[in-house]
Amino acid sequence: MIGVISNDSEQSIVEEFFQLFKTIWEPYQKNKFYDVVICTTEKIPYIKTKLLLIFSSEKTQFDIDNHLEINPQETNTILDNNGTVIPVYGKCIFFSNNQNPLIRYKVSEVPAGIKLINDDTVSLRLGYDLFTEILYALSNGQPTEYAQLPTVDIHIRLIRNWILEHGIILLEIPPVPKGYTFITCLTHDVDFVGIKQHGFGTTLWGFLYRATIGSLINYCRGRIPVQRLFKNLKAVILLPFVHLGIAKDFWIQFERYLIIESGLGATFFIVPFKNRAGRNLTGNAPSKRAVKYDIAEIEDYIKKIINSGAEIGLHGIDAWIDREQASKELERISKYNGEKKIGVRMHWLYFKNDSSKILEKAGFYYDSTYGYNETIGYLAGTVQAFCPPGTTKLLELSMHIQDTALFYPRRMDLNETEANKLVNKVLKNSLDYGGHLTINWHQRSLAPERLWDDYYNELLTKLKELNCWFACAKDAVGWFNKRRSVGFEKVEIKEKKQIYIEEYKVYNLKHVKTKTHKIFLH
Repeated sequence: MIGVISNDSEQSIVEEFFQLFKTIWEPYQKNKFYDVVICTTEKIPYIKTKLLLIFSSEKTQFDIDNHLEINPQETNTILDNNGTVIPVYGKCIFFSNNQNPLIRYKVSEVPAGIKLINDDTVSLRLGYDLFTEILYALSNGQPTEYAQLPTVDIHIRLIRNWILEHGIILLEIPPVPKGYTFITCLTHDVDFVGIKQHGFGTTLWGFLYRATIGSLINYCRGRIPVQRLFKNLKAVILLPFVHLGIAKDFWIQFERYLIIESGLGATFFIVPFKNRAGRNLTGNAPSKRAVKYDIAEIEDYIKKIINSGAEIGLHGIDAWIDREQASKELERISKYNGEKKIGVRMHWLYFKNDSSKILEKAGFYYDSTYGYNETIGYLAGTVQAFCPPGTTKLLELSMHIQDTALFYPRRMDLNETEANKLVNKVLKNSLDYGGHLTINWHQRSLAPERLWDDYYNELLTKLKELNCWFACAKDAVGWFNKRRSVGFEKVEIKEKKQIYIEEYKVYNLKHVKTKTHKIFLH
């Protein structure tokens, strides 16, 4: 068992940390022996334990007692542990002692963590504030330069490895269902339902430019094949017939998604009201944020989506900033959804520090807004669903890969080969760390002028080969809630190959024979 000595102000983030690192722990109790003790306070009591982990960016009594020389603090540092990069967003101190280094400052290789052995206790002294780092990632988000690093999970892995390296048995429930490598949530923001609805405004003229001149430029640059150029030109020719009602509106792609995602589960985030741009932090949002469809106008598509086993969620307008509006938007989507557990992703990813609290109070089951517009990766620094600071029930199912972030000229503007290199890094993290991978492919992205359908189909094929569990967002959140509900009441290891465990609420647990004793949730 792990005993934790932390500051009173860290209590809630400590609890959340151990929901992510799902192992046996408790607040440190005097006169009780722990195999591992994690301490983040400056004053450290005398502790008898096998492994003591001390995290602090301040000089501690432990440093004084052990004559450790401390270098001045730095902020926003990059550390290295045998090739693993660890961003530290808060303060970090470094040690002059160069014996038994654990982690080094990447630039100068000065130790930011060292190992000391006193009697029967191994002490690992780390120069950063562990729980402050976790809180920062979950609250503020990571800068884009470190977007592809699941920093929170890297911290967990470091601690896990240190425990195992010192011969201590660790019982853990990993963040992945039994028999799978990770969870994939396919999601679709529905910003447009047909090009016909947009009349002869800026949306139409933007489409015409991108489908003709833009496509020709991209073809000449080698960014799209000639077949895609011809498809876009064909769509331009068909456009008058779409407006006359003779040809099918090629921007409506619901049924095609249901075919290519058959049996995989998906989540469509629907805007509840038409012609409402909503608000931003300074006043009214730009008028172009308003959509041209109302949920009532696509009721037939919604029925097909639900009947296929896919999910309807809210693509919120003002739910992120106004509790009353959040309730109204939830009520509207519930009318067509028929579900009690409804999730939300804000249109244009609008969000602020207390948005999670607003959404929780309004009654949403989960949020999936936390992600980047300008890149792909882990804004919260984790592959896991988590409870945002200040909330108690709402889970955040972060968005990791977004089509427009990859391919939009004003964003990363990647070609498909470049996109694959970046996406493959994210897929490797999914294989390494488990958790969930949430993908956002917009409803119109299979259609001209985007035509990102081939890339999406190839991505789905790749994911199927990786043995992930495809789940609707609400089902993935349900699994994470199930894992979070596990409580260890009594654990007794009688032999290396056997674990006897008493737990509540979750059953069907199976032991996997490794040095880390893992139990998997079905």
